[in-house]
Amino acid sequence: MKNVMVWVPALRTAALAAALSMAGSAFAGACSVSSTGLAFGAYQPLTLPGKVVSAAATSNATVQVTCTGITTGGSYSIALGPSTGGTIVPRYLDNAAGGPAMSFNLYVDPSYSTVWGDGSTGTALTGSIPTGSSSQAHAIYGRIPAGQGTVRVGSFTGSMTMTLTYNP
Repeated sequence: MKNVMVWVPALRTAALAAALSMAGSAFAGACSVSSTGLAFGAYQPLTLPGKVVSAAATSNATVQVTCTGITTGGSYSIALGPSTGGTIVPRYLDNAAGGPAMSFNLYVDPSYSTVWGDGSTGTALTGSIPTGSSSQAHAIYGRIPAGQGTVRVGSFTGSMTMTLTYNP
């Protein structure tokens, strides 16, 4: 059966799932990390001259680090693990209807030049933790590259693990 609907814009979404892992037990208090989801919206995978043009789809999210009762300040880093398929560059979103995955990535800058990764592949987010209670927000930028003509119509989702590490 030939799938002629692949060029029809379909809703594609991605969401970040947070799992917290704290390293360093030499401080009192607690920190947590959370994120808003990414919603890319419609994505046009094909370019058909004179009819439709494939373009990159983008979305923004916020990663929030909240700490309470910190007795010794320090810094933190947030590593982001791979997606489906075990890679960071690129990452992939799965199609709920089956078929080829869609490539995308998450970036720490609005120019989409620095991939958010684990520190070995891509860069980890960093920040400082003052004594007491605090909250820091980081903007994250998602991008699905244009021209992914092999994907099928459907809803695409994915999740990755964020790891928060405390450095006294």
